[in-house]
Amino acid sequence: MRITALGVVAGVLACLDTPAVLAGSAGFSGIAASADSAETASDNPAGMSRLPEATSTVSVMAAAGFGSFEVDQGQTTTSGGDPDNDFSPVLVPQAYYVQPLSDSLHAGISLTIPSGFGSEYGSDWAGRYYTDSYSLVYVALTPALSWRLNEQWSFGVAVGINYIASESEAAINTLVPGTPDGRLEADLDGVGTNFSLSLLWEMTAKTRFGLVYTSESRTDIDGKLKFRNAGPVLGELLERGVIGDKIEVEQVMPQRIIGGVYHELDSGAFVTADLAWVEFSKFGAASVSLDRETIDVDDGTYNNLWAGTLGYGFPASNGLRYTLDAFYVQAPVDDSKRTLALTLDRMWGIGGGVQIDHGNGKSVDLNLHLVDFGEAPVDTGPSIERGRVVGETEHPYALILSGAYHF
Repeated sequence: MRITALGVVAGVLACLDTPAVLAGSAGFSGIAASADSAETASDNPAGMSRLPEATSTVSVMAAAGFGSFEVDQGQTTTSGGDPDNDFSPVLVPQAYYVQPLSDSLHAGISLTIPSGFGSEYGSDWAGRYYTDSYSLVYVALTPALSWRLNEQWSFGVAVGINYIASESEAAINTLVPGTPDGRLEADLDGVGTNFSLSLLWEMTAKTRFGLVYTSESRTDIDGKLKFRNAGPVLGELLERGVIGDKIEVEQVMPQRIIGGVYHELDSGAFVTADLAWVEFSKFGAASVSLDRETIDVDDGTYNNLWAGTLGYGFPASNGLRYTLDAFYVQAPVDDSKRTLALTLDRMWGIGGGVQIDHGNGKSVDLNLHLVDFGEAPVDTGPSIERGRVVGETEHPYALILSGAYHF
């Protein structure tokens, strides 16, 4: 199975709303309260008030997963065995910019990939009637404003313009002996919006707290279904127009709240922590329309979840600063409800990094993380058309290398 970079860090991106490398943080920690670089335009817009001059950041994350989904041949009723394995890394680029408009008013904009999921199994494995490949990617362009009320309090607002693209493919069991499998492909996209409200409380010069609320986003993504070799029964329904090829899905990205603290010690070292809550029970398709016939979807697949981070950083000589961090994300789905398309489980990670200060407001961050994304056992249950598939992920680990340039 190919675990894409988006699939590996799906839980982190969905829960913490950023894969960015933060200048004043420790890797994945320090999201809500660090506010020391242009990433704050996305992470906590209120934090832009701390930046005295125009600043930009470009970052890239490369993730490679080593997990492989292994089918339990003793319980699986469909032939084909294990899916394909492809461990190719995938790159996720992002960009941020902040511009002071006055002493109390700042504007910013970011182009990010705040969430994504993906898997690629191949076309002849045991679970091909459930999914061959699946991807769901969010790309967000987010303009933001911050307003500093006084020395301690700043407030922010942002509007997310979210482009969503979804691609999926599965085999169709024609149920006719000797007849090859059919194919079903869906390629959908659309644009939706959401907003965020945030605040930053600088209790002292060395301690600050951040809080960010991001609203739910409902996006209509549409496209066409493509059938190949549908078989005699489904083929006849298509020819008679009983089943159409136009599809529209109302895709929901859930609301979330994240709070955090940043505290600098007298030695110059600092500690960070974040706690996030995500209404993940609302994630996914809220309704599906086929040729204007709408079906509401509320299957209770997912659960609300919590996620947390801890980080520690300390300065060294020659403009170097080192960081250590850890994070944990609750499983968004019970084992009994997990699907082959989204094999999500609990997730934890540890990592470290270094920041190299070049002076004149320019610096480079490099971070490396090891992530355990869980064995994610799946049992589809029996099905006449698709069979039963049972299995879990072996060696569910990933390495994430991330870097950022601040200027």
